[in-house]
Amino acid sequence: MKIQPIDYLGEPTLSLRQLDSLNNFSKGTTFRLFKRFEQQLELGRDYHYLPATEHAALISQLKAKGHMYASSQHLLLLTQRGYQRLQALSRPQA
Repeated sequence: MKIQPIDYLGEPTLSLRQLDSLNNFSKGTTFRLFKRFEQQLELGRDYHYLPATEHAALISQLKAKGHMYASSQHLLLLTQRGYQRLQALSRPQA
C-alpha cells in the first residue's frame, strides 16, 4: 500500500494513522512513541500540531480520506526529520 504524504506548509508529512499503517503498528502505537519522546522533538521542525479549533476543515477532509483516525480530535503531523528522529530514539540501545 502506497501512503500519500500530507502536504503541510510545502513539506511532506505523515499523520499518526499513516505511520501506524506504514509500520504495521496497532492503533495508537506511533502516538505512544511520540508522547514518550516528545520532549526530544522540536515543534515546527520535527512535527506540527494542528488543533481542531483552527484546522477543522482540514481534519474533516483527512478523516474522510482515511488519513486520520475517526476518533482523533487534533492533527499531529510528523516531518521526515521527525519520523527519522522518532525511529532513532525508539531503537533499543545496545
